[in-house]
Amino acid sequence: MKAKFILAMIICTMGINAQHSGNYNASRETPYTNKTVNTIPTSISDEYEMTIKIKGIYNEKATYQRAVFSVLQIGKTADETNKLMDERIQNTIEKLKNFSNEIDVVVDFISFVPSYSFDIQKKIFNPKTYNEKPSGFELKKNIIVRYKNTNDLNKIISICAKEEIYDLAKVDYITTNTEIIRKTLQQKAVEEYKRLLAEYSFIMDTNLTKKQKRLTEAFETIYPMESYKAYSAYSQASINFTPNSQVNEIKKNETQFYDAALLKTHSFVVNPEITEPSIQLFYDLTIRIKLTEDQLPKNTIQVNNKYYLITPTGNIKPLIL
Repeated sequence: MKAKFILAMIICTMGINAQHSGNYNASRETPYTNKTVNTIPTSISDEYEMTIKIKGIYNEKATYQRAVFSVLQIGKTADETNKLMDERIQNTIEKLKNFSNEIDVVVDFISFVPSYSFDIQKKIFNPKTYNEKPSGFELKKNIIVRYKNTNDLNKIISICAKEEIYDLAKVDYITTNTEIIRKTLQQKAVEEYKRLLAEYSFIMDTNLTKKQKRLTEAFETIYPMESYKAYSAYSQASINFTPNSQVNEIKKNETQFYDAALLKTHSFVVNPEITEPSIQLFYDLTIRIKLTEDQLPKNTIQVNNKYYLITPTGNIKPLIL
């Protein structure tokens, strides 16, 4: 009985551990195995030059978000089409304002065109003639909704759906802290550089702070809409069917998930605890340190003669040869 209990515990543990990796991993044809990890050098040195690379990530919650809904209205006449569109949009704006006074709404006009159908006209000398005639009008507008709280989007979608506005074209993530974030990344990179410089000076038994240096820095910003990956839902039958059985495979659901950049090769991450889709700002600092001084060959005489010209008025001017 005790052996059965231990076996059951092992099976349960295996099942629980498998779920921690998610369905994306389970759908892979080749499962994960132990492997040798090839690290990426962040500091490189030879007898002439040393290169230090410092990479940082800043995870930033959006200051506000901007959702764009596409609205289509069709009517028999231009007045009817405009009236129906205005009613839907006005009702939506009022409900959004009642939900939150921090929500701003802007209406963006896209197009207003007639739609046509074909009318058959019979004539004496021409059996059939097809002529286009206006059969109605098509009006398109966008509703741009700006909000602060990420969870408000669920309520915004529900309010729009009541007015038959279903097409959520996109969601933009906006931050107003770009300059502050850049300064923070630079400061943390400089602190990391000072620490590494002190350690490498000790290891190499030389004062690297007095060596000649060159630096390169780079910034990049990745928005949440750029970090989504697509995958098909994983499911696999484990039943042994008879040769004469008919199996109907269900179409796998295709969806997306947010896949943010991880620490991995980066030296530091600011705000790593953020779990919601966020704006990721990247900063790279590369410092090249010259280890050897330029030396002239032996028995070289360096001459630094300077020549001057005295004008008739007594002024002295340097003469460039």
